[in-house]
Amino acid sequence: MTVPQGILPFKLIPDTDTSIVTSFAGLPLVIETMRALKVHDAVEQILRIKKRESGIYTESDYVESFVSLFAAGGSCLDDFARLKADKGLAHLGLTIPSPESARFFLYAFHEEAPLKDRPERGAFIPPETEPLQNLLEVQEQLIRKIHDRPAIATIDEDASVIESTKDEARPTYLGPSGYQPVINYWAEKDMILADGFRDGNVPAGCDLLSSLIRSVAMLPDTVTEVRYRADSASYNHDLLDALRSGLTIHGRRINVLFAISADMTESLKGEITKLPEDAWKPLRKVTEQGLIAGRKEWAEVVFVPSKGSTKKDTVPDRYLAIRVRPSQGELFSDGNAYHYYAVVTNNWTWDGERLLRWHREKCGTVEKAFDILKNDLAGGVMPCGRFYANAAWWRLNCIAYNVISVMKRKALPLEWQTYRMKALRFLLIGVAGRIIRTGRQIIVRFSGMASVCELFQKARRQLVAFSNTA
Repeated sequence: MTVPQGILPFKLIPDTDTSIVTSFAGLPLVIETMRALKVHDAVEQILRIKKRESGIYTESDYVESFVSLFAAGGSCLDDFARLKADKGLAHLGLTIPSPESARFFLYAFHEEAPLKDRPERGAFIPPETEPLQNLLEVQEQLIRKIHDRPAIATIDEDASVIESTKDEARPTYLGPSGYQPVINYWAEKDMILADGFRDGNVPAGCDLLSSLIRSVAMLPDTVTEVRYRADSASYNHDLLDALRSGLTIHGRRINVLFAISADMTESLKGEITKLPEDAWKPLRKVTEQGLIAGRKEWAEVVFVPSKGSTKKDTVPDRYLAIRVRPSQGELFSDGNAYHYYAVVTNNWTWDGERLLRWHREKCGTVEKAFDILKNDLAGGVMPCGRFYANAAWWRLNCIAYNVISVMKRKALPLEWQTYRMKALRFLLIGVAGRIIRTGRQIIVRFSGMASVCELFQKARRQLVAFSNTA
């Protein structure tokens, strides 16, 4: 009687076939996107990391390997061993370091000297090390390869907590220890501009202006107006003053229109509750059937903060109030008939309902980007306890986000632009392929998957065309 090996009717035997196969036949498309964007050249010119004694890998090898790891679904340094064991990837042009080599590469971003004034308690944002600054410049070079020369750019700025059990991590406002990085998201292009890696105890609203200015400097020179959306962490009078005045970048004046969630102070709530009933209008939702009224209403409210927040001879800010009614007419759990929210803006041109819907759209942009960085890529788990090494890990995830975004828009069919990483890995990146060497040619064969092969061929041709213009 034959003893079965498992529940399904197949046997496992050692592989004696000398054929070269890969489980990630679609992964080279990510690298080709990076090459089309000239990331390889930018890294070699800008990112100067202390060379290892062996000198086996270049800086561009490391950056491409990290982006490949994140795209393939790896979430820690040990996962480099999985990619390195895939012999087919080496034949397709990927140079994968060992986990230990990758760890030393990250450690090269770290220095202790800038952290010497880091207090045990209280917020502290240390200056970035030179290698980390150079990595952001690589990100800038990538972004500048987008050539449609826009005049307007929408930037959504936000922070998000990453929990960490590392001893070096600081307590966050949520309770557990971790980090709280900030990103600036370019909504029209689905790209991340400047990011700022911070300890978990640094308030989300701390020094957002520096990050925003660095992000605006990364935009094409054709941009003359920035539209800025943010939550109440940006409700800071110093930041608001700077936005009202506009930003000066490389000698150019950039006009800024902003919409920011306002703190619901007692004085603001008092003005809102004094509004007459006929001041409130339905805040309609956009559906497939058109605009429909829900439980939210909005109204214009005249409000001047008690603390001076506007300079003399400047146009006052515009406040838009939102109230939410209970679904069944009963009181909320706190005993109130309504919940109130407010948005402050310097945009007096748009209709209030349009502006509030536009401000709300950031929930589907920057928050989606954080979700992808933390859950679809590898930004949700820090690799070590060294602050600047973790900052480099986070920034490499941001670069991976942008590369994949460009790949979807420049190489893949239109409907793929909304695909998350789960779908990309299942349909393209994680497809198996057999590698055949004939003379000087390397051929990848997708057995029985003609549709994948056709998709891949078209995507590669489009990347070649894009590379010639980038």
